[in-house]
Amino acid sequence: MCKHNYYVLAGLFCLAASTLANAQDRFLDLDLKDVLELEITSVSKKPQTVSKAAAAIFVITGDDIRRMGVQTLPDALRMAPGIEVAQISASAWAVTARGLNGRFANKLLVLIDGRTVFSPAFSGVFWDVQDTVLADIERIEVIRGPGAATWGANAVNGVVNIITKSAAATQSGLLEFSSGTAERGTLSMRYGSKLEDLGYWRLYAKGFDREALSLQATGQPGFDAWRQQRLGARADLNPSTADALTVQAEIYQGRHSESAVLSQPGSARFFSTSAITQAVSGGHLLLRWQRELQGSNSLTLQSYLDQTVRDWPSHVWQRINTFDTDLQYRHRAISGHDLVLGVSYRRTQDTVLPSTTGIAADTLAMIELYQTKLTVPTWSLVAQDDITLRAKELILTLGARLEQAGDEASTVAPNARLLWMPTEDQSFWAMAGSANRTPSRIDSSGLGRALLPAGYSFSGRSLTLPAFLEVSGDRDAKMRSAYELGWKQRWAPGLTTDLSAYANNYSRNGSGTSRLGLCQTNQGTVAASCFLTNSELPQALSVTSRSHGLELAADWQLSRQHRLQASLTRFAMKILSSTSQLDQLDDFGTSPNQSSSLRWSYTPNDNTELDLALRQVGRLKKIAFDQSVPGYRQMDLRWAWRPSPTTQWELVGRNLLGGKHLEFISETGATATSLIGASLNLGLRLQF
Repeated sequence: MCKHNYYVLAGLFCLAASTLANAQDRFLDLDLKDVLELEITSVSKKPQTVSKAAAAIFVITGDDIRRMGVQTLPDALRMAPGIEVAQISASAWAVTARGLNGRFANKLLVLIDGRTVFSPAFSGVFWDVQDTVLADIERIEVIRGPGAATWGANAVNGVVNIITKSAAATQSGLLEFSSGTAERGTLSMRYGSKLEDLGYWRLYAKGFDREALSLQATGQPGFDAWRQQRLGARADLNPSTADALTVQAEIYQGRHSESAVLSQPGSARFFSTSAITQAVSGGHLLLRWQRELQGSNSLTLQSYLDQTVRDWPSHVWQRINTFDTDLQYRHRAISGHDLVLGVSYRRTQDTVLPSTTGIAADTLAMIELYQTKLTVPTWSLVAQDDITLRAKELILTLGARLEQAGDEASTVAPNARLLWMPTEDQSFWAMAGSANRTPSRIDSSGLGRALLPAGYSFSGRSLTLPAFLEVSGDRDAKMRSAYELGWKQRWAPGLTTDLSAYANNYSRNGSGTSRLGLCQTNQGTVAASCFLTNSELPQALSVTSRSHGLELAADWQLSRQHRLQASLTRFAMKILSSTSQLDQLDDFGTSPNQSSSLRWSYTPNDNTELDLALRQVGRLKKIAFDQSVPGYRQMDLRWAWRPSPTTQWELVGRNLLGGKHLEFISETGATATSLIGASLNLGLRLQF
C-alpha cells in the first residue's frame, strides 16, 4: 500500500516540476487564493498567516467543506494530514491527532469559536453533539502537536478550532435540504440582518434524521439510527470604534440508538447485542469583548456558560455545567516583542448517576463513578512572547502556561518555537515543548470495564469465552517532551507544500486494581454465578512510550478550473517500558502507520462543480485487545449544478469503491462492530 501513496505524490510533484515554468506566467494573471497567506488565530491566539506560524497547521476552509459535501464535522476533518478519523457507528467516531486514537481519545483539544468542548468523564469529545450549520463555518484550524502552552491541558497531540463566520458575513437567508440512502433528511436554515449602525445578527436552525449502519456480525442494519435538532443565534456588535462584542447562544436535543453489547450476569446468554437509546441535550451562551488600545495593544475577554446532559444506558446519566472565563492582553508597544498575557478560570459541576433506561436492571454497567457530584475549579496563567531576532526573517517564541485543576498538583506546560524565513516564499520552523492531560473522572474516582474477546490471554489466562476486565485506581498521563521540525514552501503562485516531522515521548503512571470476569464451565454448562470472580490483581502502572512521524501536504491551483490537494502521513509508536499488563487497555496500536489522500476540484464554469476525493488508510494492527482492522481505500464524488445565482443542486456519493468496510472497533467492546458502506445523497441549496 505504501508504494501507491508515494506514486500518487510523486506523480503530483513530477507534474508540477514539468509545467512550473509555463504555469508561472499564467498564474501571475490570476487572482488565486494562497494557502500560506490564509489568516489564522489558533497557534498563538492572535492573527497571523500560515506561512508565519511556527507550527504544523492545516486550514480547512468553508469552501473546502462545501465542496467536500460532508454532513458531519468528523468527516470534514478527514482531509487534514495527521488527523485520524474513524467511524465506529452511525453516531460515534474515533478522532485524534498523531496516534492514540479511540472513541474516548483524550489528547486532542477541540474548540468551537474558542469554546472548549470536552467531557470531564474521560477528557475527550462526544462528536455526536458537536455540530452546526456547516455553511456557517468560516474555517477549521487544525494544529498537530502540543498546544498546552496556549490552550491549556488536554491539548497534548493537537488542537482543532472550528471558527464560524461573523454575522456580517451571513446576511439574508439560506435553506439547505438533503436526503439519500444514509439519511432520511437534513434541513438547515439561517437568516441574518443588520441592526442599523450597531452591528449584525443571524438566527439558525438545523435538524437531521440519519439511518443505521450495518452490523458486521449479521450484515443486517444495526440499531444506531439517530436524530437531532438545534437552534442558535449570533450577534456581532460594534458599540464604538474601539470595541467589538460577540454574543452567541445555542440549544440542542437529540436521541440516537446504539448497537450495544450488554451483559446480564444472571442470564443464560451473558452477552447480547441490543438496542439502547441515548438522550442528549444541552446549550451554551458565549460573550466575547475585544477592545483596541493605544500603541497597537488589545484586550480580549471571553466568558461562556455551557450545559450538557446525556442519558447513556449501561453507562451513566450525566449533567455537566461549565462556567469559563478568559482574559487576554496583547502588548506590542515594545520594539521587537509581541507579548500575550492571559489568565483564565473554569468551573465544572458534574453530576453522575447510573443509567438503566430501557435495559434490564441487572445489566453490568461499563462505567461506574464513585462520586455522584463533583465540582472542579481550574485556574491558569499564560505568557507568550514573539521575539524578533532579525526583522522579517528570524522570530523566537517563548511561552508557558501554569495550571491548577482542583486538588491536582500544579502543572507547567512550556513551549519554544523558532521561525526562520530566508525568503518570502520559504519558511523553516522548529518546536520543543510538553503537555499534560487533566485526569478524567474515570481516572481519579471511577471504574471502567472492557470486553475481552474469547481467546485473549490476560495475566497468563487464555479466555475460552468472552469476559470483562474491571480497572480502577488513580492514573495520569502526560507528554514528557515533544520535538518538531517544519518546512513550508511556495514553489510558484498557486503551488505550495508543507512538510513536518515530529517525535513525542509519553509517560503514564498510576496504581489500582483489576478484576477479571471469567465465564467458567461446570459439567458442560456455563455457570452465571461465576461471571465475575473476586480475585483482585493489584497493579502499579508505569508505561513510557514514544511516537514519531512525518506529514506532507501539497496544494496546487493549476488554473481557475483545476485544483489538486494531496497529503501523506507516516506514523510509528512503540512502548519503551511497562510494569503492568494494564498497558493493553491503552491505545498504542489504534493508529495506521501510513495514510494518504488526493483531492481534485474541477470548476469548468460558474455553474458547475466536480470534486473527487481518494483516501487510503493503513491497517490498525492492535485495537480492542489484540484485534485488528484491515486497511482500506475509498472514494468520494460530488457534482453540483447552479441553475441560477440563488439555487444549487448537488449529488454526493461517499465510499464508492467496492463493498462495506470496517474503520474502527470500540476500545471497550461495548459497541457492536459496524460496517460503513456506499451512500448517495441529493441536496438542494437556496439563498434568498
